[in-house]
Amino acid sequence: MKDKSNKKSQTTIFMIAGLIILMGGILFFYTTKKVQNDIEPEIKIVEEQIPVEFDPVRKYANDCAYSLGVEGLKIIGKQGGYISLTNKALSTEQFLMAQNPTETDAVSFAKDSDLKIPYWWYLKSANNCRGDCTFASKRPELRQAGNSIEKQLERYINSKFKDCIDNFEPFLEQGFKITETGELKTDVMIATDDVMVVVDYPISAEKQDVNAKLSQFLVRVPVNLDKIYDLATKITNLEIKHHYLEKHVLNLLVAFSGVNKEKLPPMSEMQFKFGSTISWQKTDVRNKIIGMLAAYIPLFQVDKTYNYERNTFKSELKQRLYDSTIIPAANESFKNLAAYFTYLDFWPAYFDMNCNGNKCEPSSANSLISFFGIQTYRFTYDLSFPVLVEVQDPYALNGQGYSFNFFLEGNIRNNKPMPGDFTPLERASLSERSLLCDARTSGNISVNVANAANKKPVEDAQVLYTVTGESCFIGSTNGDGILNENFPVAVGGVANILGEEYIGKAVEFDAKAEADASLRVSLNPIYTKKAVVKKKNVVKTPQGWRFTSNAVDLNSKEAATITLTRVSDGTELEFSSIVHYEGKAEETEIAPGTYTAEGNLILNQKIVIPEKEICFAKGIFGGKECQKTPRIDFGERQASGDEQFPEGGLKLNFTISPEDLEKSDTVVFYVVSIDIANVPEQQRVIQDSNQIGKIDYYSKTYQMALQPTFS
Repeated sequence: MKDKSNKKSQTTIFMIAGLIILMGGILFFYTTKKVQNDIEPEIKIVEEQIPVEFDPVRKYANDCAYSLGVEGLKIIGKQGGYISLTNKALSTEQFLMAQNPTETDAVSFAKDSDLKIPYWWYLKSANNCRGDCTFASKRPELRQAGNSIEKQLERYINSKFKDCIDNFEPFLEQGFKITETGELKTDVMIATDDVMVVVDYPISAEKQDVNAKLSQFLVRVPVNLDKIYDLATKITNLEIKHHYLEKHVLNLLVAFSGVNKEKLPPMSEMQFKFGSTISWQKTDVRNKIIGMLAAYIPLFQVDKTYNYERNTFKSELKQRLYDSTIIPAANESFKNLAAYFTYLDFWPAYFDMNCNGNKCEPSSANSLISFFGIQTYRFTYDLSFPVLVEVQDPYALNGQGYSFNFFLEGNIRNNKPMPGDFTPLERASLSERSLLCDARTSGNISVNVANAANKKPVEDAQVLYTVTGESCFIGSTNGDGILNENFPVAVGGVANILGEEYIGKAVEFDAKAEADASLRVSLNPIYTKKAVVKKKNVVKTPQGWRFTSNAVDLNSKEAATITLTRVSDGTELEFSSIVHYEGKAEETEIAPGTYTAEGNLILNQKIVIPEKEICFAKGIFGGKECQKTPRIDFGERQASGDEQFPEGGLKLNFTISPEDLEKSDTVVFYVVSIDIANVPEQQRVIQDSNQIGKIDYYSKTYQMALQPTFS
């Protein structure tokens, strides 16, 4: 009986052992399974689960993909969409280069400079062409095409990636064995908000008895290149169609010309007098025009952009000249982008006038018999000049900012913009003006605009009426918030109500012939409030990591950024705001409504998880096996020498009522802080790093404790 009992016990032990082995095999199969997701037909995303020992290897390769993506995008931004203008392995576009910037495909930023920026619109023919002049564009495609920005960036990362990882040299010194098992291939996708870089580079990694296979490294670079490219294309298309550069310069030539030695020669003027007393030197005229371009080209602005601000002048002439520099963005909002225009006086311009050699003087007709004389001043200007356009996103790359440059060329011949037959570049459509705004045959329409928070009338609210993509300005409300006007008669129209310091609103409205009607609209006000950010810590306890609801001030080494995006009800315009906080309350704009908030908390301090030896039971019969976890340094060194640690953040939805804003001066926002910094370094373990990725979890679980407060 004793033998049978022993055999039965042994059988039970083997069954349990077998079950453990079977479950372990199933678990191993599940955790190493690859799931493929198609982002684009040519891009497959592979989600890989690997042993934690190899996370630093993946992070190391991801960092290379990210740094090369940033590096390549910055080069592309500097060079108008090109990774290189000379290296045919990276870019296949051909460029004609010359010293004269108006006789070339790209402009050298300075003499002997390596920075060359292409034209997105320019006169391809020689400056002295007559009748057979052609225009061209060196704007690259954004996606898909063989020499698109996407493809150029792919080739750049392909060429640099292996040098960046340097055969994983830092890990070989730690006892890792890493072997390349497949070919390198990079895919880039310019998404709507960022740029995704996927590097397919199959490797096998081994350390002691643990091994893993990694095949793909994926990062997202926070540059909204899609929107930047869209604005750059719109600026270019508006120049192609409307010649705003040339028209502005012609306005300046007229405004600063006259029969005066100190002014420019007039295009058309006549004086009844004897003799010729006023003349100009062509070289002096050229120099004045160069100075005029350098002074007035930077005044150009694109409405609805980050740096747009319209000034008003008492002088009608000054106002007219100033308004000619405002470029309409066709009802699109680029409020997070800035656009700058530059002409530098060391960029030679093409210039000619109908003068007799270097002397410019009028033609005269005199009669001594009748004591009658006529002086006729008729001068024609020929001018070509390069204009640098810089589109900036100050919030890109996590606040570092990003710039995209390209050139446009203005061309004037015989005192007129030089015509060029060219189809507008795809990407932005330019609507044609119709008779819509000229035919206002509806009955009297009374528009009543009020403040949604306090019900007071809104004065000077702008009312526009839009039908099938075309808009016309109707008028502004009076001190009682009322506008009485006739509208164009239309079905499917939309009344757009805009007010300074209010969120604009679009209301469906059909104006009918000879029928009076009224329209009541409430606009949500935009308040300027002081913003403070405090943190609520997640701390390490003997029982594990725990969230604490006590609010703590940020210390001198911490900085927080919170992006607030207001959820539109479908009729209101988009609104967003950014709070930057470094220990001092800053003013921010905010309106009543429901928001999604995303925040980052950065600690300027070196955070390290030291190397550790971890021992665990080996098998079911006793014994143990020990392994060392690698040292992890979370610091990202900045140009200032500081090391930045992503300490925490926020991802939350909340609603702000009008009462909250009406009765308060300050809004206090809260972020989640993973308090690793206060854990002694030798007590930190690799599992602590998992907390960094749980900001979404803590934000959702403790959302009530993270709601903003008002004081």
